[in-house]
Amino acid sequence: MPEFYPPESHIHFIARGLLVQNENIILCRAKGKKWFFLPGGHIEDGESAREALLRELEEELGESGYKISSFIGMCENIFSMDKNTLHHEFNVIFEVGLPKDFVAVSKEEHLEFIAIRSDEINDYDILPSGIKDGVIEWIANRRPFFKEL
Repeated sequence: MPEFYPPESHIHFIARGLLVQNENIILCRAKGKKWFFLPGGHIEDGESAREALLRELEEELGESGYKISSFIGMCENIFSMDKNTLHHEFNVIFEVGLPKDFVAVSKEEHLEFIAIRSDEINDYDILPSGIKDGVIEWIANRRPFFKEL
């Protein structure tokens, strides 16, 4: 862990969804990047994690009526994009069931979505790595996880 904590660092709370469709899960990435993440985004003041996830999914995918079926885990992550900025986040992850005919198409120019089989998750670079590890465990045993530093 870095020895400094610059004044511009803040703790971020992020709601993410493990979007499940039959045996597939939906991953998201910023266009041009090689790594993936679970869809979702920042929890705003006065908003619950569930409300934030539903809002973010509607913004990113343009649909509504998503059904959050369960809490599946939480992951703490600290990372640095450059030597002047340290990011500290807590990711709250929920399972979201999708209809069989759902097709994930981004409504935001900078994002794209792919569907993968859940047994292919090891083949993808998913960040933060604690979420990937936790999701793999959850798929195997259906028990909530907490991944800390």
